Amino acid sequence: MTSDKHDKLFSSSPRIKMSASAWYHFPKTAYPIAELIQKTESAFRGLLDFHEDTTFRVTAIRKRTKHGQYWSKVKTVELDCRLPLAAAIQTLAHELVHAEQYHQGRLATSQSAASGDWNQYWNGEHVKVRSGYKTYRALPWEMEAFDRQIELANKVIAQLGLTF
Repeated sequence: MTSDKHDKLFSSSPRIKMSASAWYHFPKTAYPIAELIQKTESAFRGLLDFHEDTTFRVTAIRKRTKHGQYWSKVKTVELDCRLPLAAAIQTLAHELVHAEQYHQGRLATSQSAASGDWNQYWNGEHVKVRSGYKTYRALPWEMEAFDRQIELANKVIAQLGLTF
């Protein structure tokens, strides 16, 4: 990506950030993901109810099996910079469903002052989170995000006329 194109992208979209590792080591995939976020954010806003100050960060996520994550305390969607664009838009949709869940108060996280443990609540009910992929996929907020991600991504792709 040329410097002019890079400057234009990040000056016009100050809520889109890129880590140094993505910037220097994965520019061929990281920049197109940042551009994808810029092109699709308003379309996703038309379909989802997430906080207006949500920021986006393109980075190399350490755990290679994780494509993205949503940090509720700082209202930030993080996408792995090594994803192909088709996977990136689905992951973006998935993480924005989580952003909506937190924004609407259906999903909440709090830390116990006594133990320091993190607790998660779905629709006001405490949910015990255990490790393992099957239990992760069975969490109600993950089930919703996985159920909606492809349809949301396809709607945005169709609305904007994107091709991959």
